[in-house]
Amino acid sequence: DLAFEYAQASADAGDYEGAISALERMLIYAPNTPRLQFELGVLYYKLGAYEVARSYFEQVLANPSVPNEIADQVRLYIQQLALAAEPPPFSATIFSAIRWESNANFGPSTNTVTLNGLDFTLGSQSVGREGWSWLNIGTLHYSYDLKNQGDRIEFDFLAYSTVYFDDELSDIDLDFFEFTLGPSFNLKRIGWDKTRLFVYGIGDLAYLGYDSYFYAPGAGVRLLSFAATQSVLDARLETRYRDFQDNSDLPTNSLRTGFQTRIALNYTYYFTPGIVLSTSGYAQREAADVDFYSNTEVAVSAGFAWTFQNPLWRADYPLTWQLGAGVIRRDYDDPDPTIDPTESERDDTWWARTAVVVPVAETWALVPQVEYRDQQSNYDLRTFDNLTAILGVQKRF
Repeated sequence: DLAFEYAQASADAGDYEGAISALERMLIYAPNTPRLQFELGVLYYKLGAYEVARSYFEQVLANPSVPNEIADQVRLYIQQLALAAEPPPFSATIFSAIRWESNANFGPSTNTVTLNGLDFTLGSQSVGREGWSWLNIGTLHYSYDLKNQGDRIEFDFLAYSTVYFDDELSDIDLDFFEFTLGPSFNLKRIGWDKTRLFVYGIGDLAYLGYDSYFYAPGAGVRLLSFAATQSVLDARLETRYRDFQDNSDLPTNSLRTGFQTRIALNYTYYFTPGIVLSTSGYAQREAADVDFYSNTEVAVSAGFAWTFQNPLWRADYPLTWQLGAGVIRRDYDDPDPTIDPTESERDDTWWARTAVVVPVAETWALVPQVEYRDQQSNYDLRTFDNLTAILGVQKRF
């Protein structure tokens, strides 16, 4: 007990090596003790010695007398080790869901708005409308090892589709596709352990109401690091040239054409593999052909995920509760002459979201989700709120 207290005090003080030394001495006199093996695995995990940590965790799982709650924690650590130390060369996900929205078209809640100082009454098509839709999201990742100090070629693909059941909302059916392709470099060669630099090209294509909306070639750089203890840092800088197309419903859509540049930062901290905190933020500049579509946007958000034992069925399928919220500020360069010739648009948006991931098999999960979004704007047409409820099925490959 005194040795455990010393090891705990050392770990609390950040002296992981001292705690490890004490526990390993104990393990000599009490071999195959799950408690010691688990604590050593956790300490080596915190130090970033993932292979040693994995060895201790596997010894714990191999012991038939280990309590279920300890085995569940070990599985969570091993799952995180797989992401941090050995990302798979191929992975994919498919998410398919039924979605209800209280304001599917992000329209104003009232049909009376002010345009150029005059009150106008909007038609039923222009105000907020509730709607049901079918949502599908697919992702694919593939990496090819170049056999050169850990360097790889990385390919990612995203497909997003939403189809509304109401024909009167079919003009906002959205299909979006994105791919990125380029090399990633292991920065251990310059002393940055567990850190990679990605350089990649980007290709985007979007259809709105089944008409071509925009296409966007671009490029980006990304820094991904697991170097800090129990942490993941993900920083990106991306730019795209978005070329918007006119159509019968959007005859002036091409005025939005221009560069979109975003710098984003995400930091994730693992208190344990089952309790994860994350914060993120970005700054974005959209330059359009006309200044009343050009804008600057900044956003911050935070969230947490808690993975815990499933009280309903098999213990090796834990539940994950996710909660997040954020704020977005958007400022346009010039007034929109069709709405207010004297004042530029300013939008402030806040959102909150919660979801539960309910595994029903090794690679299948149900994902119910609720989100509320509220946008306040000095332009009445841009003020709205929206409540979204989703019930989806996720499949991992």
